[in-house]
Amino acid sequence: MEVLVTGGDTELGRTVAEGFRDDGHKVTLVGARRSDLEVAAKELDVDAIVCDITDPASLEDARGLFPHHLDTIVNVPAPTWDAGDPRTYSMADTAKAWRNTLDTTVLSAVLTVQAVGDHLRSGGSIISVVPENPPAGGADAAIKATLSNWVAGQATVFGTRGITVNVVASGRSVQAGYDGLSRTPPSVAAEVARLALFLTTPAARHITGQTLHVSHGALAQFA
Repeated sequence: MEVLVTGGDTELGRTVAEGFRDDGHKVTLVGARRSDLEVAAKELDVDAIVCDITDPASLEDARGLFPHHLDTIVNVPAPTWDAGDPRTYSMADTAKAWRNTLDTTVLSAVLTVQAVGDHLRSGGSIISVVPENPPAGGADAAIKATLSNWVAGQATVFGTRGITVNVVASGRSVQAGYDGLSRTPPSVAAEVARLALFLTTPAARHITGQTLHVSHGALAQFA
């Protein structure tokens, strides 16, 4: 299986790519930060494409470098701005935070799918990742809802080719006193990678247009 993982210059992107590579798949990493991307690609022994997928011009320039046949696209956000504390924001900071979150989480996925969605083989998968569990009312929560809605629509479009489209999102973290399913739960990044891998298997062909959460088995309410 040929897999394209964006956000390859982030730790989460690297972890997702590693999961697919370890399962025997051919992986291509995409990222805008050349030095970080090249280190990850060398350590994983996979191909890499330097490209800012939030920039249509950069994506168009690199389009010919993408694999011509793909089975899976995994969209991993690569934030370019440290948001800091929203309580200290000026109006300019608020605008920048919302635009950055929209670009890195939604626009990057939209443009990537537009650029290489036709490269997907029938029966393939598109998976978009939300790496954090955002509090209600903020930019991250609004953008997560936007991505989930877009994915639901794309599931209808790509379903005619037997391609599933889903979101993998971080849910509630482990709370004090709760051990989840084991005493040593894996990292959220590892769980995201594992769920993304599952969504590409025959056992998951009935799952599409969904937002699925990884939460270490933590309960929504725990006392």
